[in-house]
Amino acid sequence: MPDIAPFRALTYAPGLRPDLDRLVAPPYDVLSEEQRARLAAGHENSIVHVDLPRSPAGDDPYGAAAHRLKAWIHDGILVRDAEPALYLCEQRYRRPSGGEATRRGFFARLTLEPFGAGSVIPHERTLEEPRADRTRLLAATRVHLSAVFLLHPDPGGEVARMVGAAMEGETFEQARDEDGTTSRVARVGDRERIDFLTRRLRQEWALIADGHHRYESALAHRDERRARGLRDAEHVLAFFCSLRDQGLAIYPIHRLVHSIPGFDPSRFLERLAPLFRITRAATRDELERALAAKSGLPGVFGLALAGDGLWLAEWKEGEGLARPELAGTPEPLRRLDVILLHRLVLEGVLGVTPEAQARQSNLDYVKDARQVYERVADGRAQVGIRMNPTPIEQVVEVTRGGLRLPQKSTYFFPKVLTGLVLDPFD
Repeated sequence: MPDIAPFRALTYAPGLRPDLDRLVAPPYDVLSEEQRARLAAGHENSIVHVDLPRSPAGDDPYGAAAHRLKAWIHDGILVRDAEPALYLCEQRYRRPSGGEATRRGFFARLTLEPFGAGSVIPHERTLEEPRADRTRLLAATRVHLSAVFLLHPDPGGEVARMVGAAMEGETFEQARDEDGTTSRVARVGDRERIDFLTRRLRQEWALIADGHHRYESALAHRDERRARGLRDAEHVLAFFCSLRDQGLAIYPIHRLVHSIPGFDPSRFLERLAPLFRITRAATRDELERALAAKSGLPGVFGLALAGDGLWLAEWKEGEGLARPELAGTPEPLRRLDVILLHRLVLEGVLGVTPEAQARQSNLDYVKDARQVYERVADGRAQVGIRMNPTPIEQVVEVTRGGLRLPQKSTYFFPKVLTGLVLDPFD
């Protein structure tokens, strides 16, 4: 039963909100170094200065972030809301296929609980380095800078309808990001609607869509404080979205294979043939249409090969399941595109070991499908792999069964901006 509560948000001061577009930022883990530098140069008070801090060699970036944050509070750049509230957010964005969509949700404090307790469910595995980074930043700043994004089932859609109706109220703040997504925040402080949301969430479970490292770092910080006899880090900043929300979207993350010694496209296709039906596509548009038509079927990929054109690969269902690459993989995971690709194709056919995959020695990830074709065409990749999105129903089925998806299985869009609302411990 997720336990949520209103909180007194820390936000940019009203006088700075006309510049909010230049102050907020996407979550730290989707920012390239180039994007981070551009946002930091765009405004001296950009949230990236504290959420993704940089400092001269030998200096402590986490301490520098905490010092800057305290100065912003002291100087009135950031101000604390007078009363606890929930903060609703409506995000209007354009789909890659065209047309505008709207996704709604709300920010709240979520009481931390360890995974396995049953009501807060992870869906992806995490890495030690990002966990340690977020834990050190949280310990230094004592402020939740970026929300964990969670999905909740919302039977009947009552929460989605209430949030939609409440968004018709006064705009608290608004920002537009570099993707063209407009995020509009409305404040809900009345007891009736707060009680409704907290009561409904206690009847459900919540699936972490984005922010696994942030959630686990908050748990680590909580446990560290408890070991010192303190219970002053018991929550995490969360953004909740209903699974019934019409604007909820998952996009694929595509793969680029490079630096395979002696790679031969013809030999690669020959080795794929026992496992996959291989069909040549004359054009990029033809391949895109064929791939989209097979969305929802397991093990269907678009392939761009250096010097050997475009291909649609369709798994011959059941083939390869007895191979050692899939040994020990639980049954529900064996129908996931990312599992079939990484185990049968990357590991079994190309010889890229799980360890090399984790290091990304021969593997890059891109979210823009155009880069799949461009990087093969300009020689930066030997194989471009165009993926279909993982259906949300499959994500829920696997994770509700106690399993986790591999990293880079899903890309929820749009991202919840960092800097709209912050939640300080103290």
